[in-house]
Amino acid sequence: MMTSMFRKMLMAYMSVIIVAFSVLTFALHFEVRHFLAAQKLLVLNQEAEDILPILERVNGNPKFYPAYDRIVSRYKRVDNTAVNLLLIKNSELVKIQRLTNQLISHNAILNRTAVERVLSGQQVQLIGPFSTSQRQSTLIVGVPIESEGIIIGALFLHTPMQELQMGQVTELILLIAGPILLLSIIVLYFTSRRFSTPLLQMNRAVQAIGKGSFTERVPVTSDDEVGQLAGAFNEMAVQLERLDHMRKDLIANVSHEIRTPLTSVRGFIQGILEGVIPASDQRQYLTIAHSELSRLSSILNSMLDLSAIETGRITIQSGPVQWAGVVEAVTERTRVRATSKGLDFEVSNTDPSLTIWGDGDRLTQILFNVVDNAIRHTSAGKISISSAVADGKLRITVRDTGEGIATEALPHIWERFYTGSPSRSSGEARSGLGLTITKHLVEMMNGKIEVESKLGSGSLFTIWFPIFSTV
Repeated sequence: MMTSMFRKMLMAYMSVIIVAFSVLTFALHFEVRHFLAAQKLLVLNQEAEDILPILERVNGNPKFYPAYDRIVSRYKRVDNTAVNLLLIKNSELVKIQRLTNQLISHNAILNRTAVERVLSGQQVQLIGPFSTSQRQSTLIVGVPIESEGIIIGALFLHTPMQELQMGQVTELILLIAGPILLLSIIVLYFTSRRFSTPLLQMNRAVQAIGKGSFTERVPVTSDDEVGQLAGAFNEMAVQLERLDHMRKDLIANVSHEIRTPLTSVRGFIQGILEGVIPASDQRQYLTIAHSELSRLSSILNSMLDLSAIETGRITIQSGPVQWAGVVEAVTERTRVRATSKGLDFEVSNTDPSLTIWGDGDRLTQILFNVVDNAIRHTSAGKISISSAVADGKLRITVRDTGEGIATEALPHIWERFYTGSPSRSSGEARSGLGLTITKHLVEMMNGKIEVESKLGSGSLFTIWFPIFSTV
């Protein structure tokens, strides 16, 4: 079935081709007509040159008339060339009775100017009606007739324009143009289909993706712009499919993480209200409930932060920040978790006078997310934080001896909802938003974050920030 795009392209191409062929045929018609007219005038000139010597002999001796009559008859028969003589009264040719039907008067010739030019000794060539009795378009050649150096008249040879057989010329042009036009239409048909088919396939794929089928792909059959568009579409479809998987994983993970603390909190409160939990143990269970609610709040805050970043509603309150204070705050919040897992926690090279420009709370959030991620995926060994000035910038490194990240997963760890492969089973709550938020915040403060990792060999996160002051 032809698509609307296909019809538009085909009709546009066909219209251009038909108009071009029509103009070309029209131009060729007139060019060929002009060429044939010029050739015919040359023939008439040659015939006039053949007739003149014989006519001059006839003027002196009428016995040469049969030769003159034969050549005139032959030209009439072969080329439909008519001969007329305009004679001055004192010419001997006037006395030849057999020339009567070829004689013509001044008044009978329409183009008086041409007559005057020929009688003045010039040769003329013109196209138009010849006499008052012949109004059709005619090719005319006029030459003067001389006798002993004196002009005694004018010889006119003329033939109708239809003798050029323009009908046959037009048929020949159409005969040639017709197959070419047909071939052009066939080529345009398949060319239009070649361009429109990928667009139709993309349209169907978009509709399928809109209905939730993210496995649709468009065949890439060329390297041109349409092929590049198809390739870009397939890449987009791959990203959408991955994003859909991440979204489903997020819903499953977040639902689990939200349901677990809510179930615990509800059970503890219900136990206290029903008296199942003794008064002496209520504080302990309330502490656990408070911890669960804090974890729930952290998950929700992460989702709200990402939403604010993506919609441009997040604000950065930038100012001078002492980096040592940020490291100390993060260390206090994470050391207990690291120690509880049996991990060594090491902080080094933090210059207390080092100041950077940024939002203190967001800087704390950035470092916390990176360190928290390291603790989450490290079951043995140590976590180390190092800060130093390099290349005129602050370089912060967070190294762990954890499970590491597979090479093929490295490009995706910054994507929202990405929680890694099932093999990365840390047992910790994960929403797949921490590193996404971290990267956005780092870039919003003119920084850069990088990662180096190998599966089973730990990870190294490096953060760069511009230095505000070292005083």
